[in-house]
Amino acid sequence: MKTFKTLVVLMLLTAGVQAQTIKRDAEGNYIQVSKGKEEPKKTGHWYKDSKGRKYDVYMNAKGRLFVIKTSAKTGKEYRYYLPIK
Repeated sequence: MKTFKTLVVLMLLTAGVQAQTIKRDAEGNYIQVSKGKEEPKKTGHWYKDSKGRKYDVYMNAKGRLFVIKTSAKTGKEYRYYLPIK
């Protein structure tokens, strides 16, 4: 029974682990390629808000559309996901 519990715990711990992708560069060095966040892609379209400002529209890896706005209070950029129906 103890080995069964240990096996279950090991299976749960390794379930969230992703495989690494290793590539070789031109000089023969090995580089780990991250499968994490992908850069958003520009769609070539724009979004015009109620105040008349235009923003470039981006698409994330899951296909959701968003624009990048800047907060007036903090000056930080954030993603505003478009409520497309």
